[in-house]
Amino acid sequence: MYKTIIFDLDDTLTNDCENVREAFKIVLKYVNEDYTEVKFDRFYKIDKKTWKDRAAGRLLTPYEDDRYKKAEWIRAHRFLEYFNNNISYEEAVNINNIYMNGMKEKVVSREGALDIVKYLYDKKYILIIATNGPIVPLKTKLEKMKIEQYFSTVFSAEEVGFMKPHKEFYKGLLKKSGNVEKTSILFIGDELEKDIKGGIENNIDTCWYNYNKEKNLSGYIPKYEIKELKELKTIL
Repeated sequence: MYKTIIFDLDDTLTNDCENVREAFKIVLKYVNEDYTEVKFDRFYKIDKKTWKDRAAGRLLTPYEDDRYKKAEWIRAHRFLEYFNNNISYEEAVNINNIYMNGMKEKVVSREGALDIVKYLYDKKYILIIATNGPIVPLKTKLEKMKIEQYFSTVFSAEEVGFMKPHKEFYKGLLKKSGNVEKTSILFIGDELEKDIKGGIENNIDTCWYNYNKEKNLSGYIPKYEIKELKELKTIL
């Protein structure tokens, strides 16, 4: 049935929380502050809320017609908020660049990520990465996870200026992937309001990676649900 398997990256194949933690430590070192869990928890909540609000259309930028400036503004916005607007926009951009490079430093994979990618590759599936995450650390993440060679296409929201679940994201993804038939795709991701909603609204089958074993209260019902990546072997 399926020929193409599309994976979200952050928090699906990677442990995004740990990656963010390491990058945040580098930021605090740059501003001469000591790391604490309280500081990290605050930043992590701001970061998650930023992307959730952006995907839902609640966070708009002054640069909606310029995808590069739009991405810069959104990422800098997190640090303006974290530092209570006590830094300039230019410094927030600079800190974000330090943070983005820090995201390359330590990449933590989800348990079973390499095994399931190799399994699907050996089964002759076409494998694709589709992420809302930034382009800068993307290649390094895949290299450090030792999975880069298994993916035929790697797609970031920055390439079109729209995030999942926006239809423009999927148009760009499908175009870059060679316009594969939607009926041959299974999209695997961890976020109900981005990965699963986006798949449903774009007529693509989805698999929810519910690693936290949460109850689905979103109203978006995936075709499949797994709690461990190895469970994909029972589906594919």
